[in-house]
Amino acid sequence: MAVTSEQKLRTALLLFLMGMLVCAASCSSHRIQSPIAAPSTATPQAHWSARPLAPDHSVTQIEVAGSHTEIGRLLGHWYRDQGCLSRRLTAGEQQTARALLAFYGDVAPNRLQQLRGLYAAFDLNLDDASDGIHVWDEEGIRILLPGLAERHSCSVIATRPEMATDGHGRLGRNHDWPAALTDVLLVFTAPETGHPTVVMTRRMPGFAASDGMNAAGLASGLASVRNVGYASPAGPALVSTAAYRLVLEQCANVAEAVAMLRRLPVAFINASPDELVSHILLADRSGASAVVEFLPEGIVASQTDTPYQVMTNSHWAGPADQPSCPRYNAAAAGLEGVRGALDEAPMMKIIRSIHGSTQWTIVYDLQDLSLQLSLPGDGFSHVYEFSLADMLARLGAQ
Repeated sequence: MAVTSEQKLRTALLLFLMGMLVCAASCSSHRIQSPIAAPSTATPQAHWSARPLAPDHSVTQIEVAGSHTEIGRLLGHWYRDQGCLSRRLTAGEQQTARALLAFYGDVAPNRLQQLRGLYAAFDLNLDDASDGIHVWDEEGIRILLPGLAERHSCSVIATRPEMATDGHGRLGRNHDWPAALTDVLLVFTAPETGHPTVVMTRRMPGFAASDGMNAAGLASGLASVRNVGYASPAGPALVSTAAYRLVLEQCANVAEAVAMLRRLPVAFINASPDELVSHILLADRSGASAVVEFLPEGIVASQTDTPYQVMTNSHWAGPADQPSCPRYNAAAAGLEGVRGALDEAPMMKIIRSIHGSTQWTIVYDLQDLSLQLSLPGDGFSHVYEFSLADMLARLGAQ
């Protein structure tokens, strides 16, 4: 049965997500080789900047730091500047919003402080649960904050430290989308509590992570996959991309991330009648990795004995049809050819070799917390270098 735009909107509005996550961005090619110490409990001074990455690219670079409330307020002003508007929720939507506020308060209470700051920037009271903020209207999907839906098809590669000449673990990802994107954000996070992070997302900073890394050396990347029977929870739940973002903020390694995803009720808003959901590849600096998938029997984590793991748009568990994917096979063959000789250049070359309609390609270094990003505006010829470690040192957040 086909899903209408009205049904998609109704589903999106009923899945209100309490996913407000702190974000801060840093642009630097400086490389710090040693792991980062845990951040102090001191609240960073309130700070905000937003600027285009380069004149010929559509990526916006954001930097934000401060208390959770301050970060929410600063993000709220950014949303207002983007033309986002609020509207009154229906009685049913308000009931759902109140239930999710209580639910999210149990999962991560400081997110409520960030949401209160964001709503205050719109002169709204979050605790009234009476208003939503319209942030998405594309391809028949309309979303009000705090709820979101995205559709992906992508490729993700994780490599263990023994794969590389420098002994560094890495995670690389292509974000594929059928049309050019003008709303891409590279967002670095320096919160008062939780792990500092850097994520790539679209349009909604503070609410989602398509891929990312935290200061503990845990990284993740998602890809769409056919739904083979996973049923989203009927009650309050986190939309998948916000659950992935929460994992980066609260978990230090793959084991913690898998355990958290198994505890959280995770929902998907299916953006098309073919019912695409997503799965996620996790990797940490110790060399551990896992593909986490949402199957009829629940959440299943798949690992491998090889020093690398590849995930595309086919399953590791359940149907286990990943060997049928040409991109999976091409990436695995390329990685086999560089065992023990991998660094940023061949990693970027391998991930580029399986481009589709790619909108960005990124490689995260899990040891020194650097990342390399290339974009389609110049045919992926230029590589931009960044460092989460440098941003933390510069802001004094460690």
